[in-house]
Amino acid sequence: MKLLQMSVLTIFMTSSLLGHDFFLFPSPFSINEKGKVKIAIHVDDVFPGNAVKWSASRVLRFEHRFGSSMADLRKKEPEKDSSGVIVSIEGLGLNMFALDWAARLIELKPDQFSHYLESEGLDHILKMRKERGEENKNGRERYSRFVKTLVHNGLGNSEALSKVVGQHIELVPLENPYVKQVGDSLRVQLLFQGKPQSNALISSTYAGATKKADTYAQSARTNEQGIVYIRLTHGGPWLVRTVHMLPVANDKDADWESWWASVTFEVQQK
Repeated sequence: MKLLQMSVLTIFMTSSLLGHDFFLFPSPFSINEKGKVKIAIHVDDVFPGNAVKWSASRVLRFEHRFGSSMADLRKKEPEKDSSGVIVSIEGLGLNMFALDWAARLIELKPDQFSHYLESEGLDHILKMRKERGEENKNGRERYSRFVKTLVHNGLGNSEALSKVVGQHIELVPLENPYVKQVGDSLRVQLLFQGKPQSNALISSTYAGATKKADTYAQSARTNEQGIVYIRLTHGGPWLVRTVHMLPVANDKDADWESWWASVTFEVQQK
């Protein structure tokens, strides 16, 4: 990431604030034939949360994929109130939107950082801090977001569903959630730098599952192929999310770097 594209935020805060999920939320998730959809950014610690202002200066990637085609939407103007971007949908089938959000910096007190690592299942970082004797050291972190959403326009072309777009960290649905029923499972693969990421904690939840901050309906770790199975226990909007972290060397601003990924979709109500 270019430094000029980073919004630097170095503050002490609770781990729950850092844990705020960042995801795309379309309105609506499903349309009939030709129509328009608003793609909004939501940031909250309870899904589906609330929209935040669309900051074009932080958008590094914003793509609309349908079939084998890709439209670059980075220059598309958001609504006047910055609540999102209106996009026209024409092709019958599955539409996928992908967004990369520029990095930020944060610093957490030792106990806050440890709690955050535990809650996100980042056991390798906890172990590394202990081995380095850094358990009482502030956690200085650079973090960035890589998010997707799936919009349904009836049965048709679903080629874009499992398209690998090249995000640094990427959640790839291997099945179409819009043809699933409540009670089915959905396979999702996690890629990091284009390769399957094993033993990563993937959390998922649905709208209304909880009112408690930073809690999810279910969590599971990926297998050797980076795949996890999501149990679709309820209809309505769903969020699948994860975070990966590695140490940073020779960086005056951060000792750790994390990459957050999410994908949203809707399970059809019967």
